[in-house]
Amino acid sequence: MTKNEHRILQVLLEQRGKVVSRDTLMYRLWETDDFVDENTLTVNMARLRKKLASVGIEEFIITKKGLGYMVE
Repeated sequence: MTKNEHRILQVLLEQRGKVVSRDTLMYRLWETDDFVDENTLTVNMARLRKKLASVGIEEFIITKKGLGYMVE
């Protein structure tokens, strides 16, 4: 797992049961308010989900369209 993937998972687990916005995740990953392409987060999320699925943890990260991501 890459550093960014680990951070995404860490933030989601810290906020378990709550929706974490894309903006919050992006800030926690890059620790800046400077522009970071949102596609970068999408790619990191897709890679994390693929790695989790490869070890049998599918649909662990839930997308709340227009709001963000969460784990239950």
